[in-house]
Amino acid sequence: MSIVLARRLRGFHALLEMALRDERARLQPDDAAVASIKKKKLAIRDRLVGFDDRQSPSTSH
Repeated sequence: MSIVLARRLRGFHALLEMALRDERARLQPDDAAVASIKKKKLAIRDRLVGFDDRQSPSTSH
């Protein structure tokens, strides 16, 4: 994964965090929307963790 893609994913993750915060702030949050946002955030985080794991050995040399 390229650094550009990782940055884009981090940005999208931040947008999803804002959407989650907004949804939870509603008087009656939509549980399905909250679950969907969380699922997307988790998928992005998993991709980023894999990317960070591959990058860390090369940065320690």
